[in-house]
Amino acid sequence: MPFSKVVQKGSTVYISGMVGRNDSDGTIPFSAADQTKVLMNKLQSLLASVNATLDNALKITIFVTDMRYFSEINTVYKTFFSEGQMPARSCVAVTALPDADAKVEMEVIAEVPYE
Repeated sequence: MPFSKVVQKGSTVYISGMVGRNDSDGTIPFSAADQTKVLMNKLQSLLASVNATLDNALKITIFVTDMRYFSEINTVYKTFFSEGQMPARSCVAVTALPDADAKVEMEVIAEVPYE
C-alpha cells in the first residue's frame, strides 16, 4: 500500500488508518468487537515501535460501517486504556472501508513520552 503505517515528527506520532485484519495470517474476525480487539492490539504494537503506548494517544478517529456496532466497539476499546487516560476521539459512520471485510478502522495521533 502507498502509505506509511507510522510517521513520527518530533514527539508526535501519526498512525495511519488500521483495521482488525491479523497480520500473521491475513484473516479478519467477523464481529466488530473481535475486529476492534485485533485492531487495538495492532495499534499497541505500532506505538510500542516508537516507545509509546495507547495511554500516550492524544486523538483517535474511528471509522465504522454501521453505528449499530458503536456499543460493542466501545466495550472493547475502553479496556485498552488506563484509568483517566482516554484520548480525544471522533467516530464517523462511513459507507465502506478500503478493506471490504472491515467494519471498523482507526487512526491515532500520539505523543512519544520524553525519556
